[in-house]
Amino acid sequence: MIDGNIVYMVRLEGSFQEDRLRSALSRVQRKHPALRMLIRKERDGLYYEEGCAPDVPLRIVPRMAEDDYQRESYAELRKVFVEDQPLLRAVWLQSEFESDLLLVTSHRICDGMSMLTIVREVLRALHSDEELVPYEPISAKVMIGDYQPQHPWKRKLAASLLNGALRLIPGSSSTSENNEYTLEWSVGSSLTEALKLRCKAEGVSVHAALVVALDRSLFKILGKKKLPGWIESPMDARRGRLAALKSDMLFFGGGSLKMRTGQALEEGFWARGRAVNEAIRRMVDQEMLDIPGRYYFNELLRPVSNGRIQTMVRLGDALHVNGSWNRLALSNLGNVVVNDSDAPFRLKDLRLYVHSFNFRLLGLVAYALNGEMRFYYVGDEKCLSRAQANALKQEFMALLQHQVEPLHDDAKDFPLVAAAVAQ
Repeated sequence: MIDGNIVYMVRLEGSFQEDRLRSALSRVQRKHPALRMLIRKERDGLYYEEGCAPDVPLRIVPRMAEDDYQRESYAELRKVFVEDQPLLRAVWLQSEFESDLLLVTSHRICDGMSMLTIVREVLRALHSDEELVPYEPISAKVMIGDYQPQHPWKRKLAASLLNGALRLIPGSSSTSENNEYTLEWSVGSSLTEALKLRCKAEGVSVHAALVVALDRSLFKILGKKKLPGWIESPMDARRGRLAALKSDMLFFGGGSLKMRTGQALEEGFWARGRAVNEAIRRMVDQEMLDIPGRYYFNELLRPVSNGRIQTMVRLGDALHVNGSWNRLALSNLGNVVVNDSDAPFRLKDLRLYVHSFNFRLLGLVAYALNGEMRFYYVGDEKCLSRAQANALKQEFMALLQHQVEPLHDDAKDFPLVAAAVAQ
């Protein structure tokens, strides 16, 4: 059901040769099953056909201006992956001393963390001959493992009823236009460090603090009636959590953490942050238990046609639903390190962009690069207006700034925070 593109832009200072880049793309492609696959359309839906994809396409464009990447990124976001091409392509904006490398993939196979793996491995392969061992494809059966529901007939009945209900939805013959816009900003190294120190002092993860700040900013800007029902964060099921998944595998669909919005608004920020932090821990544990059962159930479902998806999107528009299924996605990529210290080039910048071909996007991505926290907001105009999004950004940042500035009475309890803010 997910149809969209992801673009990562990597700005590099230094030089490398075209044949080395083509070799790096080829080696990374051979390692990952998702990049060796083609999408094959059958009467009952889409299938992955493994091991038959041609080489990763590389387009080389002269880099005439610093912002050329914006034009090329916009074009690549809206360029559909066709059935006879691999689900990765690259654009090299080339100049003598500085280059922009765009890596583009389909959201069907890849989440943001997986895309960082692709970036990291391509940059590494540009200057290293380290062997990349190919992985075998991971099927739904691998994810299900030996799981069996306690009452299989109940699962089959529920799937049958859901399949029947979805078939009753009339298909739309026209595709709705997604009018997305983006906001990008950074908070500077001083505020980034101050936020990390305050979170550590309060026993709260940075992600939990971002959830609380985003929730309260949404309520302030939109009010109770127009508030999205949930803030949803994708969960990385790798990192040693699932034995079938290695940390450097490409993967999508590992689970998500959903926090209802507009809760405990009267509670202190950090008290709420600790509650959210604990709730996230519980949800991660529960998601790990639920993943095999979810894959088992999904295997019982029939694919939903794009025409029916468009009808569902239009229904959401009529009901003024904010985002896909009335939620705002908050993704936290953490501290991004993709370049080796011994590389013959220097990473100057990294940016990401997302476009959806079907669902309305409403999301915020956070990541830290070179000691500075950055944010990328993408939203459809039917979810939040540009004015609302700009107001949300201002409120969100003002709230974070206020929370890391110690009050006079408690400054003595957080001397490191006070010093970082004072820089």
